[in-house]
Amino acid sequence: MITSSMRSLIVHMLLILGFMLVMLLIAWMALQLPAIHLDRLQSAQATTPYFAWWRALLYTLIFAGWAAALRMRATPVDQQRLKRLGLIGFSSIILVELARV
Repeated sequence: MITSSMRSLIVHMLLILGFMLVMLLIAWMALQLPAIHLDRLQSAQATTPYFAWWRALLYTLIFAGWAAALRMRATPVDQQRLKRLGLIGFSSIILVELARV
């Protein structure tokens, strides 16, 4: 018989694997873009490094804030919510970056 904590762990791991699979599928789809779509982006590539630094700084600050919130020794329920929020946020950042391709 599977206990409820074991069932919860299995569901949690399956959700994480599902998110990872979806992100990999989106990345694969972005890599399969035809050259016609990529040619339109040539004019915007001059400003890309500038904005990449700002995005990296923003994402670093978001991650640092999330890690600091996790270290606050909140109740287990709050920590679980923070982990879920972090997973959703990380997935959103990945999707936004892949949508830029």
